[in-house]
Amino acid sequence: MLAQGLPEEVPERLLGSLADYARRPGPTTDAVERVLDRPALTFGTWAAEHAGAFRS
Repeated sequence: MLAQGLPEEVPERLLGSLADYARRPGPTTDAVERVLDRPALTFGTWAAEHAGAFRS
């Protein structure tokens, strides 16, 4: 980001925001369940089901 000319505080603030979400997840909704007519997958479940797509 800095190489692209962004001020130093931008990456610091972005990383700080991401760290906050790791501690306290953002709000959730039931939108996936309403659209797909099934519960949403956790990231872990999705990753396990799609791991082969990321192997070379």
